[in-house]
Amino acid sequence: MHSLYVDSTSGLVIGLLDSEFKWVEYHDTNEKKPSEVIHVEIYNLIKKYNLDLKTMNFFFSAGPGSYTGMRLGEGIAQVLAWENRNVFSFLHFEVPTFVGVKKGFWVTNAFKGQVFSYNWNLEEGTSEKELINSADFKIMDTTLGYTLAADSKDFSELKNTKDLIKNSSEVIFAHVYKEKMREPPYYFRTLDEEFNK
Repeated sequence: MHSLYVDSTSGLVIGLLDSEFKWVEYHDTNEKKPSEVIHVEIYNLIKKYNLDLKTMNFFFSAGPGSYTGMRLGEGIAQVLAWENRNVFSFLHFEVPTFVGVKKGFWVTNAFKGQVFSYNWNLEEGTSEKELINSADFKIMDTTLGYTLAADSKDFSELKNTKDLIKNSSEVIFAHVYKEKMREPPYYFRTLDEEFNK
Protein backbone atom coordinates (compact mmCIF):
# COMPACT_ATOMS: atom_id res chain seq x y z
CA MET A 1 0.00 0.00 0.00
CA HIS A 2 1.37 3.40 -0.97
CA SER A 3 1.26 6.45 1.28
CA LEU A 4 1.18 10.14 0.45
CA TYR A 5 3.05 12.62 2.66
CA VAL A 6 2.20 16.33 2.67
CA ASP A 7 3.95 19.01 4.70
CA SER A 8 2.74 22.54 4.05
CA THR A 9 3.86 23.99 7.39
CA SER A 10 6.94 25.68 5.92
CA GLY A 11 6.98 25.69 2.14
CA LEU A 12 5.68 22.50 0.55
CA VAL A 13 6.99 18.94 0.70
CA ILE A 14 5.08 16.19 -1.09
CA GLY A 15 6.23 12.61 -1.20
CA LEU A 16 5.12 9.12 -2.08
CA LEU A 17 6.10 6.17 0.12
CA ASP A 18 5.97 2.47 -0.67
CA SER A 19 4.51 -0.21 1.61
CA GLU A 20 7.70 -0.24 3.72
CA PHE A 21 7.67 3.56 4.04
CA LYS A 22 10.62 4.04 1.69
CA TRP A 23 10.46 7.04 -0.62
CA VAL A 24 9.26 6.39 -4.14
CA GLU A 25 9.42 10.15 -4.73
CA TYR A 26 10.21 13.09 -2.46
CA HIS A 27 9.78 16.72 -3.55
CA ASP A 28 10.71 19.73 -1.44
CA THR A 29 9.24 22.34 -3.75
CA ASN A 30 10.53 25.35 -1.79
CA GLU A 31 7.18 26.86 -2.74
CA LYS A 32 6.47 30.12 -0.91
CA LYS A 33 2.73 29.86 -1.58
CA PRO A 34 1.78 26.17 -1.26
CA SER A 35 -1.91 26.94 -1.81
CA GLU A 36 -1.15 27.76 -5.46
CA VAL A 37 0.36 24.35 -6.30
CA ILE A 38 -0.56 21.77 -3.65
CA HIS A 39 -3.55 20.27 -5.47
CA VAL A 40 -1.71 20.05 -8.79
CA GLU A 41 1.35 18.48 -7.13
CA ILE A 42 -0.78 15.83 -5.39
CA TYR A 43 -2.77 15.14 -8.56
CA ASN A 44 0.37 14.77 -10.69
CA LEU A 45 1.99 12.36 -8.23
CA ILE A 46 -1.14 10.20 -7.96
CA LYS A 47 -1.62 10.19 -11.72
CA LYS A 48 2.04 9.42 -12.48
CA TYR A 49 1.84 6.16 -10.53
CA ASN A 50 -1.80 5.42 -11.43
CA LEU A 51 -2.79 5.15 -7.77
CA ASP A 52 -6.23 4.86 -6.21
CA LEU A 53 -6.86 7.20 -3.27
CA LYS A 54 -9.10 4.56 -1.72
CA THR A 55 -6.16 2.22 -1.16
CA MET A 56 -3.65 4.71 0.24
CA ASN A 57 -2.50 6.03 3.61
CA PHE A 58 -2.09 9.78 4.09
CA PHE A 59 0.46 11.43 6.37
CA PHE A 60 0.52 15.14 7.22
CA SER A 61 2.70 17.37 9.31
CA ALA A 62 0.55 19.05 11.96
CA GLY A 63 3.03 21.83 12.62
CA PRO A 64 4.17 23.98 14.04
CA GLY A 65 4.61 26.38 11.17
CA SER A 66 2.87 28.96 9.05
CA TYR A 67 -0.76 29.37 10.14
CA THR A 68 -2.04 29.41 6.55
CA GLY A 69 0.16 26.51 5.50
CA MET A 70 -0.99 24.37 8.41
CA ARG A 71 -4.66 25.11 7.65
CA LEU A 72 -4.05 24.09 4.03
CA GLY A 73 -2.67 20.67 4.95
CA GLU A 74 -5.20 20.10 7.71
CA GLY A 75 -8.07 20.99 5.37
CA ILE A 76 -7.01 18.27 2.94
CA ALA A 77 -6.50 15.84 5.84
CA GLN A 78 -10.02 16.49 7.11
CA VAL A 79 -11.58 15.91 3.69
CA LEU A 80 -9.74 12.60 3.40
CA ALA A 81 -10.79 11.62 6.93
CA TRP A 82 -14.44 12.38 6.08
CA GLU A 83 -14.01 9.99 3.16
CA ASN A 84 -12.86 7.33 5.67
CA ARG A 85 -9.27 7.28 4.41
CA ASN A 86 -6.36 6.35 6.68
CA VAL A 87 -5.11 9.78 7.81
CA PHE A 88 -2.18 10.28 10.18
CA SER A 89 -0.42 13.41 11.39
CA PHE A 90 2.50 14.27 13.62
CA LEU A 91 4.39 17.26 15.01
CA HIS A 92 7.80 18.25 13.66
CA PHE A 93 9.26 18.80 17.11
CA GLU A 94 8.51 15.21 18.13
CA VAL A 95 10.19 13.64 15.07
CA PRO A 96 13.66 13.30 16.67
CA THR A 97 12.17 11.14 19.43
CA PHE A 98 10.76 8.75 16.80
CA VAL A 99 14.31 7.86 15.77
CA GLY A 100 15.60 7.53 19.33
CA VAL A 101 16.92 11.01 20.18
CA LYS A 102 16.35 10.97 23.93
CA LYS A 103 16.96 14.64 24.69
CA GLY A 104 17.52 17.89 22.93
CA PHE A 105 16.15 21.21 21.77
CA TRP A 106 14.03 21.89 18.70
CA VAL A 107 13.57 25.45 17.45
CA THR A 108 11.97 27.33 14.59
CA ASN A 109 10.96 30.80 13.59
CA ALA A 110 7.54 31.53 15.13
CA PHE A 111 7.10 34.80 13.22
CA LYS A 112 6.06 38.07 14.89
CA GLY A 113 9.58 38.47 16.30
CA GLN A 114 9.50 35.17 18.20
CA VAL A 115 11.20 31.78 18.19
CA PHE A 116 9.42 28.59 19.25
CA SER A 117 11.55 26.29 21.38
CA TYR A 118 10.78 22.75 22.50
CA ASN A 119 13.16 20.87 24.76
CA TRP A 120 12.75 17.29 25.87
CA ASN A 121 14.40 14.65 28.00
CA LEU A 122 12.78 11.24 27.64
CA GLU A 123 14.89 9.75 30.42
CA GLU A 124 13.52 12.30 32.89
CA GLY A 125 10.08 12.37 31.29
CA THR A 126 10.18 16.13 30.82
CA SER A 127 9.41 18.51 27.99
CA GLU A 128 8.79 22.23 27.69
CA LYS A 129 7.49 24.51 24.93
CA GLU A 130 8.00 28.26 24.88
CA LEU A 131 7.97 31.32 22.69
CA ILE A 132 11.01 33.56 23.09
CA ASN A 133 12.06 36.89 21.62
CA SER A 134 13.97 36.11 18.40
CA ALA A 135 16.60 38.76 19.19
CA ASP A 136 17.91 36.34 21.83
CA PHE A 137 18.62 33.67 19.20
CA LYS A 138 20.89 33.18 16.22
CA ILE A 139 18.49 31.38 13.92
CA MET A 140 17.62 31.35 10.24
CA ASP A 141 14.10 32.37 9.29
CA THR A 142 12.99 29.03 7.84
CA THR A 143 14.80 26.58 10.11
CA LEU A 144 12.92 23.57 11.40
CA GLY A 145 15.50 21.73 13.38
CA TYR A 146 16.89 20.22 16.54
CA THR A 147 20.15 20.04 18.41
CA LEU A 148 21.56 18.25 21.41
CA ALA A 149 23.42 21.37 22.52
CA ALA A 150 21.71 22.83 25.56
CA ASP A 151 24.43 25.13 26.81
CA SER A 152 23.66 28.18 24.67
CA LYS A 153 21.03 29.79 22.49
CA ASP A 154 23.26 29.53 19.41
CA PHE A 155 21.29 27.12 17.25
CA SER A 156 23.35 27.81 14.12
CA GLU A 157 24.19 24.12 13.59
CA LEU A 158 20.74 22.62 13.79
CA LYS A 159 19.95 19.28 12.22
CA ASN A 160 17.02 19.94 9.91
CA THR A 161 13.86 18.00 10.69
CA LYS A 162 12.91 17.83 7.02
CA ASP A 163 16.22 16.08 6.32
CA LEU A 164 15.56 13.65 9.17
CA ILE A 165 12.14 12.81 7.70
CA LYS A 166 13.66 12.37 4.25
CA ASN A 167 16.54 10.16 5.45
CA SER A 168 14.72 8.11 8.12
CA SER A 169 11.30 7.67 6.53
CA GLU A 170 10.99 3.95 7.30
CA VAL A 171 11.40 4.45 11.05
CA ILE A 172 9.39 7.67 11.32
CA PHE A 173 6.34 6.70 9.27
CA ALA A 174 6.26 3.15 10.69
CA HIS A 175 6.10 4.72 14.17
CA VAL A 176 3.34 7.18 13.23
CA TYR A 177 1.38 4.40 11.52
CA LYS A 178 1.79 1.93 14.38
CA GLU A 179 0.74 4.50 16.98
CA LYS A 180 -2.17 5.66 14.76
CA MET A 181 -1.11 9.24 15.39
CA ARG A 182 -3.51 12.01 14.41
CA GLU A 183 -2.22 15.18 16.03
CA PRO A 184 -4.27 18.37 15.69
CA PRO A 185 -2.55 21.41 14.17
CA TYR A 186 -0.14 23.04 16.60
CA TYR A 187 -0.28 26.81 16.39
CA PHE A 188 2.37 29.02 17.97
CA ARG A 189 -0.27 31.28 19.48
CA THR A 190 -3.99 31.30 20.17
CA LEU A 191 -6.16 32.57 17.31
CA ASP A 192 -6.84 35.78 19.26
CA GLU A 193 -3.09 36.39 19.64
CA GLU A 194 -2.37 35.45 16.03
CA PHE A 195 -4.88 37.85 14.52
CA ASN A 196 -4.80 40.64 17.08
CA LYS A 197 -4.04 43.92 15.36
